[in-house]
Formats: sequence, structure tokens, C-alpha cells
Amino acid sequence: RNNWKMVLYNLYIFNRKGVCLYYREWVRGKQKNREPDEEEERRRLVYGAIYSLTDLVQQMSSSKPSDGCLAIKTNAVTMHVFQSLSGFRFILTTDNKTEDMKQHIRHIYANIWVECVVKSPLYNPNKPLDSPLFVKQLNAFVETLPCFTSPLGTTSSMSMATGASSTSPSR
Repeated sequence: RNNWKMVLYNLYIFNRKGVCLYYREWVRGKQKNREPDEEEERRRLVYGAIYSLTDLVQQMSSSKPSDGCLAIKTNAVTMHVFQSLSGFRFILTTDNKTEDMKQHIRHIYANIWVECVVKSPLYNPNKPLDSPLFVKQLNAFVETLPCFTSPLGTTSSMSMATGASSTSPSR
């Protein structure tokens, strides 16, 4: 068990077709190292679960969340989901002690994703992300979040797995 008050585990970014364009892991949690095929299967499972739960929530609710945000909490983790109008899904996974991440996930989308990726002339929405600027700005932002700070006030050492591939956990 770690000594963190709050923990940010990872970020997934999926396009509207369910292709994982970007995956970043900061804390692995209890899972052991997995093979690339297992990572790909995990990404498909995460997307399928989020897709199904979002659909179920929309069917059960009389109104659709106007901001595109949803938090799904289990007994182990919380998945903070943002879906853009263009169908991209951003999923931040945290422990259950972590605050509402709605404003942070929207910031990642609007101020980092759109500015560093979407506005790039090299951007292809169907290909895994390959943007050092996005990775640099994402890391700088995440390091400022309360869920990235230890009780002693020091930042953790991040995993250097900045995998942008939908088939490989790291690049």
C-alpha cells in the first residue's frame, strides 16, 4: 500500500470508433506488468465498459449530462469520463479519495488536447497520438494536481510510459 492521500492512476483517450489514441500511466496500482496483448485487451474492456455504462445512464436518465462528464465509482477506483461533442472520450482513473476531476479533465481536453493536437496540421483523428508537445503539457499540468502530490508535499516519480499506441503500452 502506498502513502498517497489521493492517487491518479492513468489517462485513456479514445476516438469515436473506440481506438485508443493515447494512454498514460502514472501509478500502476496492484496490477502486475502485462504483455502488449493484455494491455490492448484492457483498453478494449475499458472502452466497452464506459460505452455501455454511459449508454445505460443516458437511457435511465431523463436528461443527458450537458457537460459531457460522468464519474463511475467502484469499490476500488473512480473513472472520470469526458466525452467531447466530436465523440472523443477522455478517461482519468483515480482512487476513490480523489476529488471530482471534471474541471481537470475538461482542461486536458480544451487547453491541452485541442491546442496541442487538434490544431496541429499533422493531426489524424484515427491514428495513435504522436505529439511531444501534448505529452509535455499534459505532464506539466498533471504534476500540479492535488492527486499527484504526496502527504509530504513532494511530487511522485511518474512512470515514463507515455504510450501513444493502441497496441503498445509504451513508446
